[in-house]
Amino acid sequence: MNIQWYPGHMAKAVRLMKQQLSNVDIVLVVGDARAVKASVNMDFIRVLGNKKYIKVFNKACLADEKINEEWLEFYKKSSQKVFFTDCMSKYGIPQLTQYLSSLKDKLRFSREIRVMVTGVPNVGKSMLINTIAGRAAAVTENRPGVTRANKWIKCQGFYLLDTPGVLPAKIDSEKDAVALAAIGSIKETVFDAEQVSFEIIKFLMENYHQNLVERYSLDEMDHDYLSVYENIGRKRGFIKKGGGIDYERLSAAILKEAGSSLIARISFDRPEDMTCNLK
Repeated sequence: MNIQWYPGHMAKAVRLMKQQLSNVDIVLVVGDARAVKASVNMDFIRVLGNKKYIKVFNKACLADEKINEEWLEFYKKSSQKVFFTDCMSKYGIPQLTQYLSSLKDKLRFSREIRVMVTGVPNVGKSMLINTIAGRAAAVTENRPGVTRANKWIKCQGFYLLDTPGVLPAKIDSEKDAVALAAIGSIKETVFDAEQVSFEIIKFLMENYHQNLVERYSLDEMDHDYLSVYENIGRKRGFIKKGGGIDYERLSAAILKEAGSSLIARISFDRPEDMTCNLK
């Protein structure tokens, strides 16, 4: 399965962010707690060079709580500063805001700290900015590609620079591509929803077996992925005239429910997937 999405506005966004790097003191690399590995654009990390950055994994209350803890333990082994946040519940926001506020004294600046906020699409960068700022300063929608231009937003003691979401120019890992599609970072028109939803069901069967059974009232968990997939369609009443499965409705439902924690608090990757990459 080949999922790629790198439209012209993303290439332009990368150029603009490169130009702004000399004007910022620190970068917030925002990812999604449900896909810690997949949602960090390593191409952009490499562009940062020696620029100081921290990682913020947003939407933590949609992710598997146990795996959130595993990731925090993983990052304790590195010098990388990491926060897990959730804008709806405000989880982790006070700690992040306090850290940003403390940078002025640490860096001995007489002016406000300038912070660039970057990340792949739909990880909640603009909502994070609004939550920190305490007002609707950045445009937010639950779909990728909403922010198209850089925008400075004043907070108490620092400035935040909102930037467009940017994916890697090439997504090499099929697993990462499925995770990015599942969390809404890739526009739905550029991937096969039926294929991605089928891959999600396979992942859930292997990692969230009981949650899947309970969500879709499955009597038995068949080990045949296609049988389970189609059984879910029948259970939900996604049947075409003539008795066939309505795969379009089925795939849309699975993508929506997997991405909104209706099936379970799902994490699509774990620390062992990082192959010792602590960046």
